[in-house]
Amino acid sequence: MAALDHWNPVLLARELGRKPVRVHLDGRPIALFRDRAGKVAAVSDICPHRRMSLSLGRVEHDRLVCPYHGWSFTAGGEGESPGTPKLRCQIDTYDTREEHGTIWLKGSGREVPFPTFPIDGFFRICEHRHLVQAPLTLTIDNFCEMEHTGATHMVFGYDLDRLSEVVMQVESTDNEVRVASSGPPKPLPWWVRQLMGARRDAVFHDNWVTRFSPVHNVHEHDWIDPRTGRPAWFRMKIVNLFAPANADSTILTLLVYGKSAWPGPNGALRLARPFLRRVIEAEVRRDVWMLDHLGNKTEDLHGMKLSRFDKPLGPTRDRIQRLYFGSGDSARRALAVRDGD
Repeated sequence: MAALDHWNPVLLARELGRKPVRVHLDGRPIALFRDRAGKVAAVSDICPHRRMSLSLGRVEHDRLVCPYHGWSFTAGGEGESPGTPKLRCQIDTYDTREEHGTIWLKGSGREVPFPTFPIDGFFRICEHRHLVQAPLTLTIDNFCEMEHTGATHMVFGYDLDRLSEVVMQVESTDNEVRVASSGPPKPLPWWVRQLMGARRDAVFHDNWVTRFSPVHNVHEHDWIDPRTGRPAWFRMKIVNLFAPANADSTILTLLVYGKSAWPGPNGALRLARPFLRRVIEAEVRRDVWMLDHLGNKTEDLHGMKLSRFDKPLGPTRDRIQRLYFGSGDSARRALAVRDGD
């Protein structure tokens, strides 16, 4: 139940059209559908009659119709049977919200504020969603350290041969973890540097803060001129959001924004948006591939040889269990039991 106490992104808005879509959140199968006005509804994806997946049905007159026997359900979960008109039933519903090109869910009636992100003044580039075949903790581990960028990524991150020069600072409070890192960036083609306004000897800065309702971090990418201290024309801000589909897989959602001082406010970003979408998608797929193919997906850090870059993992994991899952191990065990049903 713990994850449902928070707003969680589960689907990109463009992925939900006229047909219902099934998602999993916290081990629960949920059917998403739109009414005639385009408003999103979310109900249990299990028909109480014969347990058919409602998401395989259709929407008629703002009701979700089961494909098996034609039982239909409103956005409020009220169900009726065409064969037995006097028979009524009620299924679970979930609160929904459509923001930032993304569909969000939380438990019905739970009072929790919708998250806000520091994106004012930044230009919206794209959104991406992936289902990662790894637990939530291991997935966010990947996005809380920059050592992997040297070997995994092609564009964003640090030069593998100069990782020893990267400087990192970690600060933690009761409800967030902040990391500031800087060092030699991965070599970029000359024409990319020209578009960005970045010097060959620019210093790459990746500063991020991780918060826990929902679990997410906001990365700011800057290429800084080491002589003047000024950032390049092009800057990036990426919001990485994490939601447990079940005990073994994680919904990873990225909201990507940029800022460009040339030619004019965000002018270059409008032209470069298709290119940036492809580059970012390719980079994220490298993260997903690595997580999907971990040789051991045990979440315990005991016995692992951790480096200085892994310093944020401990405080981040602690706050995930305390602030997001609540009771920690008991919540995780409950999720694993539900997955086994």
